[in-house]
Amino acid sequence: PATTMRLALAAVASAMPDCAPQPTPAACLNTTGCAWLTLSGACADAASPRTLLTPPSCCASQTPGSPCEHRTADLPDGSCSVPGTGGLQAGEFDLAKAQRMAHFAGATYCSPDQITHWNCGPHCDGVPEVSDVTLISNTSQVLQGLVAFDKTLDAVVVAFRGTISKSITDWVHDMGVSRISPLTQYPDALVHHGFWDSWKAVEAEVVAAVGALLKKHPGVTVMVSGHSLGAAIATDAAMDMKLSHGWTTALVNFGSPRPGNQVYAEALGKEISFIWRLTHNDDLVPHSPPESFGFYHAAREIFFPAEDPTNLTYQVCDDSGEDPQCSDQCAGHWACTSVVDHLHYAGFELDSANCAPSLLV
Repeated sequence: PATTMRLALAAVASAMPDCAPQPTPAACLNTTGCAWLTLSGACADAASPRTLLTPPSCCASQTPGSPCEHRTADLPDGSCSVPGTGGLQAGEFDLAKAQRMAHFAGATYCSPDQITHWNCGPHCDGVPEVSDVTLISNTSQVLQGLVAFDKTLDAVVVAFRGTISKSITDWVHDMGVSRISPLTQYPDALVHHGFWDSWKAVEAEVVAAVGALLKKHPGVTVMVSGHSLGAAIATDAAMDMKLSHGWTTALVNFGSPRPGNQVYAEALGKEISFIWRLTHNDDLVPHSPPESFGFYHAAREIFFPAEDPTNLTYQVCDDSGEDPQCSDQCAGHWACTSVVDHLHYAGFELDSANCAPSLLV
């Protein structure tokens, strides 16, 4: 009888699909009986409880009878959308405040001397009443940012520069999809490894400067911002400063890539006082890393659909973080390829071209 039982168990085991090792949607769907789960970026048994509990729009399988909505590995970016739990309501978005934060994000592209003396051209001129400016820099990782006090906002402001790669398209393609779990409070929150490492490379400088300003201005909000890569660093910074130091943080980002998984997106919504994630028309960066590899945006997205960068008509998107009626709408027809849209936000150009001409980096 024991021999018979062992043979029976061996037969069952041999019939079960070996899904977990499959690293990509294509490899997963080429394995009989498997399903690719977009929210986790992982392959699982198509009949497992994990798969059956996944929203149908967030998985793909060729297994007959599978509830998964998708049948091929060619998963459209933004096809998975999970309802949120609340947050910013329509009417709360303040364009003037977002534009002020865009100036800070834009200023980070200017030279260190321009930043420290707050004499960088249009972006510095656009936000008077700024004091105690500290340059943040890590030359080995080509990172730059600033910490300052803004009297108008009555807030400590932290801003990070985006990538200064000669080709933004190449940077997007080389972004990678490695994730880590650095938050003890949210062990299932997975964060893009490279973005988190970038934040950690400047964390000590930022925390010291912010802490000093909070001693002078106790109780104010720490408003964190960035463009492109800087937006991803800003997201991790806002979260880490809240969890590690208890500081009240807010986040205003421009053209951010996806910083982590859906658990991380939900955690951001719980911990950060408000999030405005601005997107512009067909900007390519918000669609990387791909959603199909387990990356997901946090709400609330503020979508500027006009190609004309001076047209400031916007749409406050739903609380899912991946509203198919906002920037994800271009993903269905693979049109999210615009570098020009990526460089223009809230009526401004966000790169070194908008710095004072005599001191360009």
